[in-house]
Amino acid sequence: MTTNSFNKAERLCSKTLINNLFSKGNRVLTQFPFRVLWQFTPTVQTQYPAQVMVSVSKRNFPHAVDRNRIKRQMRELYRTHKHILYEVLQRTNKNMIISITFQSKTHLHHNELKPAFEQVLQKIVTQLEKAT
Repeated sequence: MTTNSFNKAERLCSKTLINNLFSKGNRVLTQFPFRVLWQFTPTVQTQYPAQVMVSVSKRNFPHAVDRNRIKRQMRELYRTHKHILYEVLQRTNKNMIISITFQSKTHLHHNELKPAFEQVLQKIVTQLEKAT
């Protein structure tokens, strides 16, 4: 497993998992401009302990070009910082699914998004460590 990649197996694509994530009581974190929904999944022998999906509201960004740009930025942030999350998940032997939603109504530069994303991951890590 290369640490700085974002493969198909790491993307959350399963409709049943996505429906479970949004329907059942889950953990929610909000750190502007991100809203993160996450849930533990049954331990399965996979190469990647977390699956992620990113989304941007069509209401806030009606042009697909803008939504795709923001999603690309979010995937890049996850790709470069996921090692923080993976270390804890592998140590605790847990798997999780994550939904990251962009909530701002304006474009934000990468330098503005990076600290907020790092704070989100740190909050998830602290909650993971409390749960074990």
